[in-house]
Amino acid sequence: MLKRKSLLLAMLPGAAALVVAVSAGAQEFPVKPLRVLLPYPVGTGPDIVGRSMSVAMGKVLGQNIVFENKQGGGGVPAVMDMKGSPPDGYTMVLSDQGVWSILPVVQDNLPFDPLKDFAGVGGVYSNALFYVVAGNSPIKSMKDIVTMAKAKPGDLRYGVTGVGGIMHLTGEAFAHATGIKLTVVPFRATAESVSNIIAGDLDFALAGNNPVVFAMLQAGKIRNIASTGPVRDRYMPDIPSVNESAGISGYNFNAEIGLFARSGTPRPIIDKLAKALSSAQKDPAFLDTLKKLEYNVYATTPDEFAARMRSDLEKFRAVAKAGNIKAQ
Repeated sequence: MLKRKSLLLAMLPGAAALVVAVSAGAQEFPVKPLRVLLPYPVGTGPDIVGRSMSVAMGKVLGQNIVFENKQGGGGVPAVMDMKGSPPDGYTMVLSDQGVWSILPVVQDNLPFDPLKDFAGVGGVYSNALFYVVAGNSPIKSMKDIVTMAKAKPGDLRYGVTGVGGIMHLTGEAFAHATGIKLTVVPFRATAESVSNIIAGDLDFALAGNNPVVFAMLQAGKIRNIASTGPVRDRYMPDIPSVNESAGISGYNFNAEIGLFARSGTPRPIIDKLAKALSSAQKDPAFLDTLKKLEYNVYATTPDEFAARMRSDLEKFRAVAKAGNIKAQ
């Protein structure tokens, strides 16, 4: 017993020194520029918002934030860059659920685990997806889709961007929730699926906020019939949610973007980054960027975001399993 006490006492100075060192490091952080990696191309919504966010956070932190587009590979290269970096808060990833809650459930042998490798800093923004039909389509509501699909299972064709992505799982979740069978048709870009709606080759599609969709809506060539969030989208209050339009409840598939550091990053540094992100989300220039793109602030604490990541993983895992969906 005496030996154990002696050993513990001997260890205390070193442990105390480590705590003091971590605390001092967090107080000084950051002492050099930071990096934010983005797994999407230049000019996309996440790219535009991310650059605005980086400027606003940099002002709070007193350091420049270098914003790097590391696209391709489903987001894996960007994540692996962060995973290979020191857990010191200087390298982060800005990404949607496609990386942190969808890819892990639709792709086998993924070289990262978001629950083990990510330390969530916080949510950044969210945006609704929309179910769209041709301007002259007889489909007026999600109830119409259900009625038609039940009359002819599998006949209705809908377009999405990519196989195993958020649009695909969002559509599959609706089919599962309403007990219908639909045929998914994947495209490389939303513009292609919208063009196929107009040509009459698709019955409907899932689309996000982008210039092509806006232009087609304004021209009357397509119509929004429902938004994928739990309630109506603030930018399109005349469009009902899927819950309203289909007469169901609990359907919530907004796209969400979050900021991550590498796991193992000291909590005081995560808290400092989260505080800077929270300040950035109140920055007038950042809010103006979101407004122009019709995106919404999605503010969380690190703990709230970690809980959301876990719940989204389970939600999308259930959808992928029900639809036997695998990434291609």
